[in-house]
Amino acid sequence: MLCPNPSAGVGEHVWPAWLIGDFHGEGPFHTEKSGTPYKKRDNTTVAKFAALPSVHVPMCANCNARLNTKVEEPAKPVVRRVLPWSSTHAWPTPTADEAAALGRWFLKVGLLLSHPEAVDDNPHTAQDFAAARFDEFCQDWVAWMAAGADPPDDLSVYVTRRSILGEQPWTGDMALLSLPGRVDVATQEQRFMTRSLGIRGLDATIVWHPGWPIRHPLVEDRRAGVLWPHPVRIDLSGLPEVDPREFGFVVEPSSLSFSEAEYARVTKVPLQVGQHHAAAALGQSAVQASGEAPN
Repeated sequence: MLCPNPSAGVGEHVWPAWLIGDFHGEGPFHTEKSGTPYKKRDNTTVAKFAALPSVHVPMCANCNARLNTKVEEPAKPVVRRVLPWSSTHAWPTPTADEAAALGRWFLKVGLLLSHPEAVDDNPHTAQDFAAARFDEFCQDWVAWMAAGADPPDDLSVYVTRRSILGEQPWTGDMALLSLPGRVDVATQEQRFMTRSLGIRGLDATIVWHPGWPIRHPLVEDRRAGVLWPHPVRIDLSGLPEVDPREFGFVVEPSSLSFSEAEYARVTKVPLQVGQHHAAAALGQSAVQASGEAPN
């Protein structure tokens, strides 16, 4: 459960009302799945909306107020300054505090969009069983929201710029960074997770990787920025545009088991492209990935 007493409030706008209001008059809007717009019942006409559809999650008034104070108010001026409204947009350079505010905001939106109790105003995504909702939701992902605290360092937020003029055809391969589905450390179970979302001109990727560092290729090439943890000043104008089909994280249906000492040893090697997470575990852990350990 996201909130100790969700019935005591009217719920939380996942996409905040102020952002929806900023787009007033910019419609009509449509929603896409894998690049294909949702259609009306005739399966031909694109379904369009005059206003941005909203998503809500149950939440009490106290938690709602904490989210507004800790997340929405600090992020509002940053998001508004970042959003491009024309092709001549001047990308800003958020300070470390502003980058942290943007990172917390992307975490709040991305995690709550995928919450099992989220209710989507868009009937197409609401009825789509493939819509991204977590079957199992870890309270560690959102406990910081209700507490009015900072997110844990095991949550990472990466940001890239994308074209606001529309994507060109992509013919290259997607580089994938493999995450384990579940890791048992002694008696504690951890489920790794990733989610992606975006606003106009920016894509954000959230990763939950408890205790296991990540070597992100786009960050190393200075083509992506880190908003959380340890945010620093970020020059968005210096980031080149990245096609969202170029790189991604994938959570595999695998299970790894470690003692605490083994996990401390294994996680000295970051998760990275080209190295399967199970490779580090061979010899000292139980590995189950579709019944087999990878070669």
